[in-house]
Amino acid sequence: MDKISLHLAARQRGLCPLCKQALIAGAEYEPDNLREWMDWFAATRKMLHKHHFTYRRDGGSDERTNLRLVHSECHRQHHANDGKRTTPC
Repeated sequence: MDKISLHLAARQRGLCPLCKQALIAGAEYEPDNLREWMDWFAATRKMLHKHHFTYRRDGGSDERTNLRLVHSECHRQHHANDGKRTTPC
């Protein structure tokens, strides 16, 4: 993981702010060898996404204070309705 992701994970106490579940399933398990460590880090990079708390289009920045580390699936669900604005009846 890169330094920003590690900082975000620590600040969030290892939880996804969208679903409130552990960011990395099985984080309590420590890999036994270098190959397992490499596989574990590769898998975590695919599963996690840096999410802007305030969207950049709305004036948000790339500063750490505006970023949250979330599961990729939670991120997809969160943005599923972006751009689908409904008009009031």
